[in-house]
Amino acid sequence: MTARQEDKLVNYLCMAGHICADINQGALSATLPFLVMYDGYSYTAVAGLVFAANIASAVIQPLFGTIGDRKACPWFMALGVFLAGLGMCGVGFLDNYWATLAAAMVSGIGVAMFHPEGGRLSNLAAGARKANGMSIFAVGGNVGFFVGPLMAALFLSAFGMHGTLAFLFPATICAAVLLAFNRRFLALGLAKNSAATTDDRPERWGSFALAMGVLSCRSIVEYGLMAFIPLFFVSVLGQGETFGSLMLSVFAIAGAIATAVSGRVTERAGVFKIAYLCFGALALCLVAFAFNRSLGLAIALVCLLTSAANLFYPSFVALGMSYVPRHLGTASGISYGVVICVGGIVEPLLGVAGDTWGLPSVMLLIAAVTIAGLGMVAIVQRHNEK
Repeated sequence: MTARQEDKLVNYLCMAGHICADINQGALSATLPFLVMYDGYSYTAVAGLVFAANIASAVIQPLFGTIGDRKACPWFMALGVFLAGLGMCGVGFLDNYWATLAAAMVSGIGVAMFHPEGGRLSNLAAGARKANGMSIFAVGGNVGFFVGPLMAALFLSAFGMHGTLAFLFPATICAAVLLAFNRRFLALGLAKNSAATTDDRPERWGSFALAMGVLSCRSIVEYGLMAFIPLFFVSVLGQGETFGSLMLSVFAIAGAIATAVSGRVTERAGVFKIAYLCFGALALCLVAFAFNRSLGLAIALVCLLTSAANLFYPSFVALGMSYVPRHLGTASGISYGVVICVGGIVEPLLGVAGDTWGLPSVMLLIAAVTIAGLGMVAIVQRHNEK
């Protein structure tokens, strides 16, 4: 595929779908306090909802990706977005805990259906500008994770748990739009299959696995920061809970900006140079954050941290997918599913460290992960040059 075949409309449609899918993923955590308040669930019970949704999403995504590699299924995107919204809606309307758990899993499965096909088509639609195309797709996730909690706070505060009905409307509208362009998506997928038959390069699954190792380190950092930055502002810097939550919004906005420009930056500087710079900046900023007690500097460091975590991310996803060009769906499912799950698995371990040694120690442990990520980037680069 040449640069002239870049399909920006498909890129932006996939980004819109990404927004509408991840609105539900981002909103689920924001509904937990309301479930405790209105339905009387325990903290363990509501945490189980998030765990079930994330596990269902992460485990199933590569399966949908493999199906998409064998036969283009762009309608997966529309159905996935709709199921994500339907499941999220059900969380607020079902009184039985196990039914609510099932609704959360339906939402997670919907997210799992969307991501592999969305990532695969975004890669194809980008033409020669893979980094730029993947950054457009990835920024949709940032926006979704930012908008979802805001919608949950607004509609659940106004209407109680039945306010989750609001999540069904953008999901239904987006699904209808995606279905309307299904033929265009399918033509792009068929073009991919045609190109794959003439591409006799051996696929480099070892290099792909190493790239996923880099992204796993990044996932641990991202999840750790999202969980512990608000707590740090409250417990260490003495701010209120509302201010701590506000810092998550700052984190999301700055991350979205970095994701949006990442493609152009990487095209000029190169993916490995940017990855080295980002992991190095993360390590230094995390150490500074751990020992800092100035509110103004802490806010500035939050912006630097999320920028560094997101600036190299889409380009490294594109790099990983380039190693397995005939299995873009599978690669997308692993990149956006299994890898993300790694951060969620490690997060409770960071919580144990925080309870034992304090929040500054958590920041230092996350900094150690960035050093590991720096080493992984060097290994991937060495394999890439062979």
